[in-house]
Amino acid sequence: MLGAFPGVRILTMQASLPAAPKRRKPTQSRARATAQAIEQAFVQLLVEKGYAQVTIRQVLALAGVGAGSFYEYFASKEALAAVCIRLRVRAIAEALQAAVLASATASLPERVDALLAAQLQAPLAEPEQWAALFHLERQVSKPQAFRELYREFVLLWERGLGAGGDWPAGAALGDAAFAAHAIAYSLVSQTLMARTERPDAAALRALVRQAVHGYLSVVAPRAYRGCLNF
Repeated sequence: MLGAFPGVRILTMQASLPAAPKRRKPTQSRARATAQAIEQAFVQLLVEKGYAQVTIRQVLALAGVGAGSFYEYFASKEALAAVCIRLRVRAIAEALQAAVLASATASLPERVDALLAAQLQAPLAEPEQWAALFHLERQVSKPQAFRELYREFVLLWERGLGAGGDWPAGAALGDAAFAAHAIAYSLVSQTLMARTERPDAAALRALVRQAVHGYLSVVAPRAYRGCLNF
């Protein structure tokens, strides 16, 4: 859990939507499977139709569940949208945390590669879904929620960049973490939202890697000395 780092927590995105009656969390395997079927159906329809055109009736029909099951776990279509975003963001945050821990003793370029691999894996594996989710997040999230999202991921990048002893003492770690995350996030999200064709995952990954490493090699040149593989 992100709680392993003081001051860092997994995003909930709860502030992005109006308050709604709480629904029971699906803890049993059958209940979780039902909730997942609803979530998967929603994302599929989101990709096919766009958020405004998706109805709860369509979600229920595709998921093969009744209205009672839906309202047991989700108060509304908006609440379902928030859950779908939150779960996917949480998965990336957990992957980033794992990368920070696993690469703590590696060199700075290797730590950066680990962070990039964790952050890019899900969006590049399912680009159509993530393009729709990036668009949706901008529709349902309030500015404060978006700022909070950035803060959480920047804190993870800050932990990763500063984990080794090779970060230069005079370099602003927080600024570098913000910039590195912003470069990676912007290149991926803008590519997925702006282009209609499926992106070349390898080419996009290489572009992001070159951009982030290029920036950090200027900020921390000693850590990149002799490193030509970026």
